[in-house]
Amino acid sequence: MAFNELNWVDFLKNKVKKSNNVLVGIGDDCALVKLENRNVLLKSDLFIEDIHFKLQDTSYKTIGMRAVARVLSDIAACGGMPKFLGISIGISRFVSEKNLKEILKGAIYLSKKYNFRLIGGDTACTDKIFLDVWAIGSCDKFIKRSTANDGDYIFVTGKLGERKFNESFTPRLNEAKYLASNFKISSMIDISDGFALDLARLLKESRKGALIHKNKIPAVHGESDFYRGEDYELIFTVDKNERKMDLLKSKFYFLGTVESRKFGYKIEDNNKLSKVNITGYTHF
Repeated sequence: MAFNELNWVDFLKNKVKKSNNVLVGIGDDCALVKLENRNVLLKSDLFIEDIHFKLQDTSYKTIGMRAVARVLSDIAACGGMPKFLGISIGISRFVSEKNLKEILKGAIYLSKKYNFRLIGGDTACTDKIFLDVWAIGSCDKFIKRSTANDGDYIFVTGKLGERKFNESFTPRLNEAKYLASNFKISSMIDISDGFALDLARLLKESRKGALIHKNKIPAVHGESDFYRGEDYELIFTVDKNERKMDLLKSKFYFLGTVESRKFGYKIEDNNKLSKVNITGYTHF
């Protein structure tokens, strides 16, 4: 088996010792730790030129927004809200002071919108633009990837392929807070690397399978949206006996059900079942 991002996560989970102060560690969208009787969300994320973005395809302000929005989306996936955020940035000598300030402007735009504070970071000269965004957040109820149950209904918060990376880009923080506060949400993950792959990650952590109905997939551009990355919608599962299921179905998109691990990860199309091709964006 080729060594990749997914194998690396498994390796780290087996090597890093558990701690009583680490409530949720490697393998979820954020870490949850206990500091002086308070539960704190921790998250970091990289955003690298020619890996996650190309300069000719974006603006410098959008670079700042996208780098920060990635972290906010992971916090949303755990049912949390951001409180403090830092950015360490490597800048090519070819990037002007004006462009560097535009990157910061994108980050500040989201800090004002979601009421968190930028509190620091580091800088260096690099061959390509490199951002390491780290955040501290809070949540009333941490929603894991690993707690989906047989029979749960699978939903997604929005249409696949609809998101655009501009000033209207909106991490689903408010939706996550609404879901956590009003429904029996059993698990959640954000779509950073494609619906098919990220649902597979949730299922792996929960030791479950799934049945997805192809005609229920809310894709804007067709089947390719099932696999494309950086949608940043939320995939979530909910108890099949949720009393307000009709309300959920009126606001979000129902796609299928959580099944046993033995059943596998399958898609139904015109009453025919086939295995889901688990592909999407991986970072190495």
